[in-house]
Amino acid sequence: MQVHKFALTHPCARVPTGKDERHGDVPRRAPLEDHVFAPPQDLLVNPDSAPDVTVLVWVGWPDGPVADGIGCAEERVSSRIDTRLRMRPTALILAVSIGLSACATTPSWRERAVRMGSGGSNAPVLDTTVWEKLADGSIQLFDGRLIPPLPELLGVREQYDLRVQWLEKKHGHLLEMMRQHGVGAWIIVNHEFNDDPATEYVAPDLVYVSRRDLHVFVDARDALLERFSSYGRPNADHARLFEPLPPVESEAGGGDVGARLKAIIDRYRPATIALNMGGDRGHNSALTHDAYQFIVEALGPEMEHRLISSRELIEEYFDTRLPEELEHYRQLVLATDVLAQRALSNVVITPGVTTAADLKWWFNQQIADLGVGAEPWFEIHTAVQRFESETGATIPYVHPAPDDLIYQQGDVIHLDTGFNYLGFASDWQKVAYVLRNGEDDVPEGLKIALRNAGVAQQAMLAAPRPGMTGRDATIATMAMLDGVDFLPSLYSHAIGYHGHALGPSINARNMVLGSATARDPVLRPGSYRSIELSATTAIPEWNGETLTIPFEDDAHLTDEGYVLFRPPQTSWYLIR
Repeated sequence: MQVHKFALTHPCARVPTGKDERHGDVPRRAPLEDHVFAPPQDLLVNPDSAPDVTVLVWVGWPDGPVADGIGCAEERVSSRIDTRLRMRPTALILAVSIGLSACATTPSWRERAVRMGSGGSNAPVLDTTVWEKLADGSIQLFDGRLIPPLPELLGVREQYDLRVQWLEKKHGHLLEMMRQHGVGAWIIVNHEFNDDPATEYVAPDLVYVSRRDLHVFVDARDALLERFSSYGRPNADHARLFEPLPPVESEAGGGDVGARLKAIIDRYRPATIALNMGGDRGHNSALTHDAYQFIVEALGPEMEHRLISSRELIEEYFDTRLPEELEHYRQLVLATDVLAQRALSNVVITPGVTTAADLKWWFNQQIADLGVGAEPWFEIHTAVQRFESETGATIPYVHPAPDDLIYQQGDVIHLDTGFNYLGFASDWQKVAYVLRNGEDDVPEGLKIALRNAGVAQQAMLAAPRPGMTGRDATIATMAMLDGVDFLPSLYSHAIGYHGHALGPSINARNMVLGSATARDPVLRPGSYRSIELSATTAIPEWNGETLTIPFEDDAHLTDEGYVLFRPPQTSWYLIR
C-alpha cells in the first residue's frame, strides 16, 4: 500500500481572507503549496480498501474548506477524486482518492477507507462522505438523498426535425382555431434582429435574416388553410409548408413584399386580418409601429378597418399541447430538477465560501454544457432566510440575493431556475437548509413549514379542472385551503413555449382574491402550468419569526386536476 501526499496550487480554491492559527492572513485565490499540512501520524488506511490511495491535504476553516470544488483537482493527480471528506472542528480538509476498481467492487469503501484521530477529546471527527458520483451518473449525498443522472436530451438537429413534425400537426389545428376566433387571415411580421415570438412556432425554427419576412395564413374556405411566406431563403421544410407570396410587378419590382401581400389579400378577400397587436404581453403584442404602417400602406387605408388583434388566437395556439410533446417536456423538467438538486447540495455549495454569483454561474455553465442549445430564459437566482440566534431575529429576506452573498450555516436557500430546450421552457423553485454545527437534520419547525407548502401545492393540483377560468380555479384552490394555520400565497401561471406563457393565471397572493378582469381565459385540457406558490409559517425555534417556503413545479392538466411531471419536494435538501 502506497500513501502519497500532494501539495498543489488549486485553481478553483476560494480562500476566505482572515486569520488562521498556523498561517495568519491568507488572501483569496492564494496558491496552496505553502499552506499544506502533513497528515496526522495516526492516519490509518485499511490495506484491503483500495490498491492505491492519494491523500491531498488542504488548509480550511471550520465554516468551510479552501477548495469549493474537486473537479479541478482531478487534473492534478493520477487517480480520480471521488469524494471530499470534511473535518470538524480542526482546520483540515482531506480529499481522498481511491482507485476506480476499488470503488466499483467494494460497496463499503467509504466507511472502511480512512480512520482519523487517536480517540482523544481533541481528536478530529470525520464526517461521512459529503457526496459521491456513482457509475450511472447519479449522485449519492451524505444524508441518503440520491440525485438521479441527467437524461439524454436531443441534439440540435434532432430537435429541429421533431419540431417540424410537431409544426405540421399544429398547422392541422390552426384553421379551426382561426374560425373559432373570427380570423380570416393571420399575418406574422418578422424583422431581422427583432423576431416576432410567434415566428418559430408557426414556421420552421430557422434564422430569418431578411429585413422583413411575412408568414400569412388564410382561411380559403372549403376546409382549406392556405400558407404563404415572403422568406427568400427557404429550406426544404419551409418550402414544403409555405408557398411563396406570388410575384407581382410593381414600381418596386417583383420583390415588392407589400404588393405581393396585397395580391394574396385581394385574391381571398378575408373579412378580418389578425395581427400580433392589442395584447398585454410581449407574446401577443409584438407588432412594431413601423410594421403596422407597412401593412396599412401595402393593403390600402380602406382595408385598415379589417385589421384585428390576434391576441386570443395566439394564446390558444401557444397553450394547446400535442400529446406527443408530453414525454419530451418531461425530460426537460427532469434535467431542470437534477441540476437544481445538484445546485442545492455540497456538489456546488460550500458554506462560508460559495456565493450567490458562484451558484448562478455554475448553473448557467451546466445548462451550456448540456450541449443541446439550451439557455436560461431569466436570471437564475437564489434568496436566503436565516435566523440569527445572537439577535433573536431573521435576517432581511432579499429576493434575489445579492451576488456577493456567501451562504452560511443555518441558511434556508431558495433557488429559482429554468431554461429553454426543444422550443419549451421549464420553471422551478426548490429549497435547501445548511446544517449548523451539531445538526444532523433541520429543526422541527422547518419540517412543518415544508409540509405546509406541500399542502398548498396539493390544493392547487387538485382543485382546478379543464374549462374553469383562472378565477374559478383560484376560488376553488382557496376553498381547499380555508382554515389552514399558515399563510398560503398563490401566483401560478401557464407554461409551455415560454416560461411565463400565455394562458389563465391562478392568483391570490396572501389569499387575497383580486378583482375580476374583463377577459379570463379557460384552462385547456392537456395544457402545462407552473404550480407556483408559497406558504409562510411561524417557526417556534425562531422565536415565532416566520419562514416562507416557495415552491414551483411544472404540471399538465387532466380531467382530475394537475399532475406533476416530477415528484414534489417532500423533505429538505440538506447541505453540510
